[in-house]
Amino acid sequence: MKEPFMNQTPDPLNGLRVAVTVDDQFQWTGIPFPEGHGPKSVSRAMIEAFANHRVPEVYAFNSTAPTEDDPGALSILDDWCAAGHHVGNHTHQHISLNWLDVDTYLSDVDKSEEILRPWIERAPSRYFRYAFAMDGDTREKTRGVQTHLTRTGYLSSPVTLWFYDAQFAVAYQRALALGDREAQQWLEDALVQTAVDQTRRQAAAAARAIGRSPDHILLVHGTTVAGATLDRILAELARLGVEYITSEEAMRDPANAVGSPRTTRQFRNSSQKWAEFAGVALDDVPPAILAEVEEVAKIDGQSWNEVLGGATAEWAKRIPFTPMPSDFH
Repeated sequence: MKEPFMNQTPDPLNGLRVAVTVDDQFQWTGIPFPEGHGPKSVSRAMIEAFANHRVPEVYAFNSTAPTEDDPGALSILDDWCAAGHHVGNHTHQHISLNWLDVDTYLSDVDKSEEILRPWIERAPSRYFRYAFAMDGDTREKTRGVQTHLTRTGYLSSPVTLWFYDAQFAVAYQRALALGDREAQQWLEDALVQTAVDQTRRQAAAAARAIGRSPDHILLVHGTTVAGATLDRILAELARLGVEYITSEEAMRDPANAVGSPRTTRQFRNSSQKWAEFAGVALDDVPPAILAEVEEVAKIDGQSWNEVLGGATAEWAKRIPFTPMPSDFH
């Protein structure tokens, strides 16, 4: 029987050490940026937010398939590195390991390495992040990929905290398309509140499951809505006592270097896996507010599930696979 999740006193955010990372600065194939926005504007906003709040050496994990149609987008990585941040590997096409055999997945890893090598080589560490943070639905798959990562000098960078900002991104793009400023403001405010609440809940659950408060690695996506809100999110987390550290510091913690003991095909970060392993209930993760987000600025055919489904269908034209939507439940 799972133990009930209880709010902890003092606030688990006070003194929490967090390395911030960014995924998918080019978004995904089949999900373009809204008109008037793109990788450069979002990256610039994030670089400014990191400088404002002294967030050090942020690793960007980007699937590189979108740069086939827009090679010039890679230039943002020059500005990113010039600002003191780094680049890791996140596969080329961003397909879950659940849906591919190991050899096909590793070919996709190597393809992204070929594109990103000039920037990866500048980083102090070689980090890889699994697409969707899904590190395999079987131990054999995970072992196969980890063996290749070891041979090529990569460490797997886990996600231990996230706040479902990607699910806000589609609604925000709808609001932008409709010119609905009221909806945009509601989504921005809701995302800031959700980011703080989810970070608190997940950090508390991880501490309870592991028996101590580990250093954490937070994921933010390179979306338009994240670019619009990141400064506020970082400010509020810092106000509540969060200390920003580098990924190298976070990876010295065995909770991150070794990872969680649970193997699952479901969409879970490392803290969620630890909670499930230890029988710690994690209330409102994912947050109930996502249902409200789906109702904002509605446009036929542009719900989160429809947009993601269309994107994965596009990916399957490049690498044959069968998407499993149930993996995200």
